[in-house]
Amino acid sequence: MKNKLILSILIIASLCSFKKDSCDLDALYEQALTKLKKFHLVKEYKISQKKNKDAPEFQYFPVTLNSGVKYRFYALDNAELEGRLVICIYNNMKQEFLVASTYDKLSKRIRDGIEFTSQTTGNFCIGLYFTDGKKGCGVGITSFLPS
Repeated sequence: MKNKLILSILIIASLCSFKKDSCDLDALYEQALTKLKKFHLVKEYKISQKKNKDAPEFQYFPVTLNSGVKYRFYALDNAELEGRLVICIYNNMKQEFLVASTYDKLSKRIRDGIEFTSQTTGNFCIGLYFTDGKKGCGVGITSFLPS
């Protein structure tokens, strides 16, 4: 009887703790890795925004790119949440010049990723945010194609 009571309490507690908008960043990361194909992982960025904000809240990370190397930047987010993950690549940590973005302002479309061959060697900046400051969670991936 006591074991059944304890088991019932554990089941109820686990059901109550399940949220529709919960996010498993590790599962998203594993899913993102399957999309790399011939590319090799450089760095992953696991980010989440638990509450809606008035404006997008950027998270910035440094990354070094080498001239002549083809890179792929890929974003995967939780489709159950409103915020879509956007990746921006800047020429330096001061964000003086936007090199590329998964968000296309003209079409207002968000691509899953960006591929390009770096023309210079140097330190760049990766900026990640969720569209319109909406609640979201996701994983950004930086990868390269070995020569």
